[in-house]
Amino acid sequence: MVFVSNVAEPRQDGEMPANVTANKSVSANEQASAHPASAHPAAESAADMVVNTLREWYVLASDSIASLLDGRFLQQPARDLWLLGKHYDLSLEQTESTTGYPQHVIDDFSRLIWCTYRSHYAPIAQSQFTTDAGWGCMLRAGQTLMAQALQLHVLGRDWTFSWTSSDPEHTKRRQLYTRVVSEFFDDYDPRSTFSIQRMAALGQQFEGKDIGEWFGPYGTARILRGLAQQASHDVTVYTTTDGVVYLADICAEFRPTLILVASMLGIDRVNPVYYAFIQASLMLPQSAGIAGGRPSSALYFAGVQGDELLYLDPHNTRPAVTRTNNNEYLQSDLASYSCPAPRRIAMSRLDPCMVFGYYCATLESLIDLRSRIELLADDGVTAIVSFDNGHAPESAIPESHGSGPVGSESIKSEARADDGRVSTPVLLTKLPNDSDNDDASCNSTSRPKSESGEIVLEGECSDEEWVTDL
Repeated sequence: MVFVSNVAEPRQDGEMPANVTANKSVSANEQASAHPASAHPAAESAADMVVNTLREWYVLASDSIASLLDGRFLQQPARDLWLLGKHYDLSLEQTESTTGYPQHVIDDFSRLIWCTYRSHYAPIAQSQFTTDAGWGCMLRAGQTLMAQALQLHVLGRDWTFSWTSSDPEHTKRRQLYTRVVSEFFDDYDPRSTFSIQRMAALGQQFEGKDIGEWFGPYGTARILRGLAQQASHDVTVYTTTDGVVYLADICAEFRPTLILVASMLGIDRVNPVYYAFIQASLMLPQSAGIAGGRPSSALYFAGVQGDELLYLDPHNTRPAVTRTNNNEYLQSDLASYSCPAPRRIAMSRLDPCMVFGYYCATLESLIDLRSRIELLADDGVTAIVSFDNGHAPESAIPESHGSGPVGSESIKSEARADDGRVSTPVLLTKLPNDSDNDDASCNSTSRPKSESGEIVLEGECSDEEWVTDL
């Protein structure tokens, strides 16, 4: 079993000039309008360096002990790796000695946008918090999931660019990438759609949580949906807690959609009956990852290798990046949003409450997602997602997405016109030429069931299950 330590990585991928400091006296309103010429964040504080290093050693040690107790310590890792729907056969690749992975796998992993704790930003409104360390890890995991969906939206799955090239195509991709990353900057600028300030404020509005309180997976999904609605974002966010995706709420006037499915798959740990679906979910081309974690500690899962998941850990505290006048940045400015070293965790150690993310750029992609998930169920995989051709029941609409204010009782499905008229439901059929999908019904409304015919989901995801943040 190869374990990869990130102990030195916070300095390598997040290092900033030591003489750059943060302006702590800037108010929230001034922060929204001020655009300093430099994007460099403050130097990582000595305290943050110590905390980050201690946590890295703690995680490495606990992972090693868990592997030893599980009998996995001396086992070779699986040779098949999937990263957001892309397959790598590691048996055919030469691995890089310090990470245990081929360089092109490391390159692919490092393109994931990594949202972590930040410090030295303007105080969050109605509080004195200038950092989310200790309470914001699930919000950061949710940001990371959302960021991958936006990357898929603007750049596709396979992309690359040079930070120094003047080639027009590289310049365009670089600008698109920085635009996506800057949507997660920690300020009140209108372009920071999913900033920690906005997420915490909206959570306070309809979750009733004070700034500094811990958020769970479902609350985080609702917040992402609400912020996307408020900004009239290009990507619609659809949320559900019962595993049912109501297609008429998405398809009548289809737009690129991120589907977030919040599920609780056990009590203290994930029920092994769901392992196959978790693995298969990260193999789907529509996968935007999973926001979940180990008990009381949020993580973002991007890939699967055997019975282990590859993850990004939001618990490293980095100085906030300041927005520039022209939204142009150097690679060093945004280096802390990239992680060059994959880490793994066994599925047996996962917390059961998690949010599955699926990005569908087109209606055809949504049809394909349904077909693939229903084929999994046909193959005996206990799927936690099902599809219904109709609208969500009125009582369930606040659990799904809508065009009205988030959390209001008047939320309507986005498939409904502004004057309240209900659009004609869209009936999705299997993909053309998908001859192996003859049994994939398009009007299935039942929940996933076990072989005995009983519903096997452990329960709807509740933020009450998440109470601490390490």
